[in-house]
Amino acid sequence: MSKRKKAAEKKVFSISPQVENLLKETKDHMEFWAKDRELLLPRLQLLSLDQQQAFFLNLYKQENDNLLLLLEALCGKEEMVDLVLASTLGHWVSPQAAALLHRMAAATPSKTVAKSIRKAIFRLKSMGLAVEEVGGTPPAVFQPPRLAPAEGFLSPIDPSGSRFVLLFQPQIPQGVAVMNTLISDSEGIVDFNAFETSRKNSHEYLTAFQMEYPFKLVEADPAYCLGLITESYEIGQRKGKPPSADFLKWRPLMGTPAPLPLKPLIYQYIKEEEVKSRLDLLDRSGSLFQTASFPNWTLSEEEAQKYLNLVKEASTSRLILSPYQKESRIEDIYRQAVQEVFDESRRLLYRRRLEEMAYCLLQEEKEPEAQISLAAAVGLEKESGLLTPHPFLLELVKRSLGALIERAEEEKRKKESGLIVKP
Repeated sequence: MSKRKKAAEKKVFSISPQVENLLKETKDHMEFWAKDRELLLPRLQLLSLDQQQAFFLNLYKQENDNLLLLLEALCGKEEMVDLVLASTLGHWVSPQAAALLHRMAAATPSKTVAKSIRKAIFRLKSMGLAVEEVGGTPPAVFQPPRLAPAEGFLSPIDPSGSRFVLLFQPQIPQGVAVMNTLISDSEGIVDFNAFETSRKNSHEYLTAFQMEYPFKLVEADPAYCLGLITESYEIGQRKGKPPSADFLKWRPLMGTPAPLPLKPLIYQYIKEEEVKSRLDLLDRSGSLFQTASFPNWTLSEEEAQKYLNLVKEASTSRLILSPYQKESRIEDIYRQAVQEVFDESRRLLYRRRLEEMAYCLLQEEKEPEAQISLAAAVGLEKESGLLTPHPFLLELVKRSLGALIERAEEEKRKKESGLIVKP
């Protein structure tokens, strides 16, 4: 054998540490990566062309039922990857290689890739494999099972910024991975549960879940739902909160999330410009508390305590004040609370909550309320002033303090009634 030929074989078949690591990772996750090319393709593109050749040539040696599915998933996304795949398939003396080459030839618009396919077919024929020429009658092409579409569902957001995200991800060859995640916009992933079942049972689970809770779940883009889960995972990471073992186990089955940072889904239906100039919508944002999703939204007792004390002092002041003066003083306290509690980070948090709620309202066929919620969200871009507090936040403060005062009075009445001695 000539030195040049030996050098060429060494170049093609040698395995670098990067290739060796990717081969091991692919072997471990082949079943999951076969369902989504985005899981392998970015890693593959980090390799040089020589390394990609070595990767494919060694990958063909692995005996795995999902190998052809994985290769099919990679086809047609990147021309350079298609070129490497086509040329290396000419070294895989297998009917599967011939079938995949014909499938690539039928789908590729690239003349360069088509030329590489013809060379690979010629090589396979020269090595004794019966292969039809491109353009002739191709052999039966393996058809991977078609998966039903994934499904995603969201609950409204509760007063603490928490919500449920349900993701139904179909599996090969059948069945559905059901993943139910409780997420928090301040704590990350609070709880995670998952199991595999049939598609029929997954819908029965959804019905049972909906009956157990008073809120209404709405359908949402599965990639966006996964994006919310991924976003919550990162929040937990920043807080030093380790993910559960179950979450890490099921993560490869979840699919590909929408890219972060997420753009709230409502903007696919209502443009920001449509509500930004509608001051009438912003002015009506306090009315959102009359809808079924908002009545429980309140400040925490810790956040409200300072202003609760101020309201009590104003109400019981020994100074001789007219009812109008007392009412004016209490209104000043409400505006002070809005300005102090809702700093920039807090306003951004509530903006996102109101954007998410706008989508839920729209899916519940409450478009006017959805527009008001989005207008309230967009209105949080600017800091509220003492003279012009944000209408939604002002109503939130009033309701929060009012609820605490009412609860304190109720406890006082119960205590006093317990002291009465019956004859």
